[in-house]
Amino acid sequence: MAEGTSDASGPAVFLHIGAPKSGTTFLQSLLWDNPGVLAEQGVLLPGGSFDAQVRATRDLRGLVPEEGEPGGDWTGAWDAMAAEIKDSDARIAVISNEVICAADADAAARVVRSLAPLPVHIVYSARDLAGLLPSEWQEYVKHRFHYDFGQWLDEVIDGPRDEAAAEWFWLVHDIPAVLGRWSAHVPPERVHVLTVPRPDAPRTLLWERFAGLTGIDPDSVDVGSGRPNSSLSWTETELLRAVNNAVDDDVPMWLYHRLVTDLLALQVLPGQGPSGRVRLPADRRAWAEVQAKELVEAVRRAGWHVVGDLAELLPPEQAVTDEENRPPERDAIVEAASHTILTLLDRIAGLRQEVGVLSAELREQRGTALPKLAARRMSERNPAVWRLRVGYWHMVERLKGIEPPPPPADGEAGEPGVRPRLTRRAAG
Repeated sequence: MAEGTSDASGPAVFLHIGAPKSGTTFLQSLLWDNPGVLAEQGVLLPGGSFDAQVRATRDLRGLVPEEGEPGGDWTGAWDAMAAEIKDSDARIAVISNEVICAADADAAARVVRSLAPLPVHIVYSARDLAGLLPSEWQEYVKHRFHYDFGQWLDEVIDGPRDEAAAEWFWLVHDIPAVLGRWSAHVPPERVHVLTVPRPDAPRTLLWERFAGLTGIDPDSVDVGSGRPNSSLSWTETELLRAVNNAVDDDVPMWLYHRLVTDLLALQVLPGQGPSGRVRLPADRRAWAEVQAKELVEAVRRAGWHVVGDLAELLPPEQAVTDEENRPPERDAIVEAASHTILTLLDRIAGLRQEVGVLSAELREQRGTALPKLAARRMSERNPAVWRLRVGYWHMVERLKGIEPPPPPADGEAGEPGVRPRLTRRAAG
């Protein structure tokens, strides 16, 4: 049977379980930006949104909402999604969430049981450790971790694997352990290890591999529109650590995620500081090389289907020296903080402007007769009605003996709605 097809009365299910920091955001953005194109190829994205799949994943893992978390009741979300898939006449169904790999053996059994008799495929995307470790430290910082890279490495590499930062890291990145939880329920030919290409590979390659596995036409979507989970520079990461140190301990995680992770870390901070990626220190590379070889051998022994090249999981040569790979000075962090504050103020100004416009429209609606308001709204949507209104207005002005004012000369009036930016970069 070819990949991406099902011999049962229903779609084959491709469960992209992670791992974090392995191109998952890029693949998910391509999927959710193109649901119509994919539907034409028989691809179902169950739930109808990425958020719905996240909620189903939380239900699957048995997570409990925090007190006061908006929309926090996801009880039954997984079973509802499984029922949607089983009722579908699609060719395949794709679920992608990078933390499904943290599901325990009972949750893995529940997935396969709830989707039976449909064939379930497990897709695990994996990345070389030398690139993964710095990216994962940044991801920890984006989720409130406030220790420096050195301490994080000490916990992950030298500490017990079931404590501190190491607990989550190995829960999701120990490939044989993660896939072993699924192998009891899914045959090896339906467990797929998708290797992440080297940074110098074509940007399209990861998508081409994923699409080829699922039977999607890789050229049917604009790969250039895919949004990666961009790494922060070292300066930006250190600034975020400082923010984390200042966040009150009583702030719930759901609120932290909304304001700090989603807004500050993902939208505002990137590009505010000087470039300079965090890299694995030279004294940790020998460990990474040995560990990577052990993971690769474990994949080979298990007989799982490899999409890509296992050699891509081995650390590449590193040209950067430890002298160049150093934390930023305080002045660089302060400068990045200044740019960040200005960008946030600029966003606040924009929001205030939008609120002002909406408030004015609301006041106008309350003070305008309904027939007149309806005519105005219709003219705004219909060019012919708009021209009729303008012509009527000019006729009334002429009858009153009032000529409409002449248009402003070039340069006498700025474009309406344009607001100067506060950022230094915009000023030149």
